[in-house]
Amino acid sequence: MKKILFVLMFLFICVNAEELKVTSKYFHYDMAKKESIFKGDVNATKGKDNILADEMIIFFDKNKKPLKFIATGNVRFVISLDKNATYKGRSDILVYQLHNGNIILKGNAKIVKLETNESVKGNKIILNRFTKNAEVTGGEKKPVEIIIKVNE
Repeated sequence: MKKILFVLMFLFICVNAEELKVTSKYFHYDMAKKESIFKGDVNATKGKDNILADEMIIFFDKNKKPLKFIATGNVRFVISLDKNATYKGRSDILVYQLHNGNIILKGNAKIVKLETNESVKGNKIILNRFTKNAEVTGGEKKPVEIIIKVNE
């Protein structure tokens, strides 16, 4: 029972003191590795942010704070960077590094800024929550594709 309470406590710890809610068909916590593994119809929600995937692993530090999220398999998401920037997208893999704010999308990556309908596609997209910078890399046979609004 203590282990279950300990694991549940992990799920409610987050950077901005908002509640993190994760649902899935399967859950396993590995205390030695300090990681939570969710499999099957994973749905993670924190504030306005939402990530859906086939599998998600959350890594914790020794103080029980989340360090990194890795979502794999049919990843779809909605992420708000601020009140004027909400992104919807998809990728094969999503890695969110909390310490530096990097959201890394790998494989068939696409993001759309909902406020402007501008979009970016590539093999790899790195979006930073703190700086709001983006970096996009194409694949060998697929170039980067960017659609932006141009004021004339």
